[in-house]
Amino acid sequence: MSAQGTDKPPETIKRQTSKTPLYAAVAIVVVVIIVVAAGFYAGWFNSKSTTSGTTGCAPPSGGSIKGAGSTLVYPLMYQWETVYGGGTAVNYESVGSSAGITDITQKTVDFGASDAPLNSAQRTALPATAVTIPESAGGVVPIYNVPGVPTLNFNGTVLAEIYLGTVSNWNSTAIQTLNPGVTLPNAAISVVYRSDGSGTTFIWTSYLSLESASWESKVGKGTAVVWPVGSGQPKNAGVAGYVQKTPDTIGYVDLNYALNGGIQFGKVLNPAGHYILASVNNTASALKDANPTLPSGTGDWYNVSVLNAPGVGDYPITSLTYVFVYQDLSGAYGSSYTKTQAETLVDYLYWMVTTGQSYSAQLYYVPLPASIVAADETTIGSITFGGSAVPNSCGSSV
Repeated sequence: MSAQGTDKPPETIKRQTSKTPLYAAVAIVVVVIIVVAAGFYAGWFNSKSTTSGTTGCAPPSGGSIKGAGSTLVYPLMYQWETVYGGGTAVNYESVGSSAGITDITQKTVDFGASDAPLNSAQRTALPATAVTIPESAGGVVPIYNVPGVPTLNFNGTVLAEIYLGTVSNWNSTAIQTLNPGVTLPNAAISVVYRSDGSGTTFIWTSYLSLESASWESKVGKGTAVVWPVGSGQPKNAGVAGYVQKTPDTIGYVDLNYALNGGIQFGKVLNPAGHYILASVNNTASALKDANPTLPSGTGDWYNVSVLNAPGVGDYPITSLTYVFVYQDLSGAYGSSYTKTQAETLVDYLYWMVTTGQSYSAQLYYVPLPASIVAADETTIGSITFGGSAVPNSCGSSV
């Protein structure tokens, strides 16, 4: 299993240049860690339900499930692993989408999670056929720290130019034109991006590629790209924490991290010509209006997109997020993997895309629409063990 821990905001520690006693320096670091971590996680830890969410299904008692990947979906995954009943121990490690794909490829987890679908090379690298299961959806937002400035308007072109380095000052004409009447400081923009392989980065760079031909040709989309300017921070919480405490910065994170961290984020121009401040409602509307054609569970999902949905009130940087599971569990994991383990995993997957969706909105994620849930049920029903469909607690087959 991956040895990396959960998605905690990293502390930034400057080298000691004075003769400050060691115990004092340690105390300062401890205080910084506590304050930063509390700022980001108090909101969704305090809102977590302690009631089992297994109404209508009786999960098997005992057993354990291991997952790893996306930091974007971590707060929701943490909620699920806490409330899931039946005595099943669920452990999800927030290590980033690229690491989650690596973990499922190396068979160190039961499921991998990513906000980026598998590309052709990643699918080829898998030791056995895997299925793709959308488990949630959310919005990625531009966060910034410009003291004294109200909510700003952005469009895709300007965001691309900022990340290309061609718009490099907060009071540049490009930003000022989108924000008439707002007094912007004469300050250099400090660009922040994800330093680790990230599905959030995939969503962000996919959007910039749609909006800017220059971005598409010079940088393109991916979980990791060669950034023209800026500095990197690990995980959503790392980007959020750095922007929150560093003036004149701009970054991108999942909506959950912005709202629960109390970080300012901007409105983004949608294809209908409206500046939209992301919310659960307008990301849900975008998912509905985009109405993507979904491949089969074993199909190629790489070009599935709900970006730039056409509705008047749709938030344009909206995306599905996914889990990957081997279709034939006995074939993928061999004789060490038991039928009971397979049944435990299938029960949890089914719960995740049905009852588990009731926890989404309170954590600023979009509950899956019925059409995607139905597709997920079909995909989960195709998971086998020893050549036979894996039964689950809600019936003989999904």
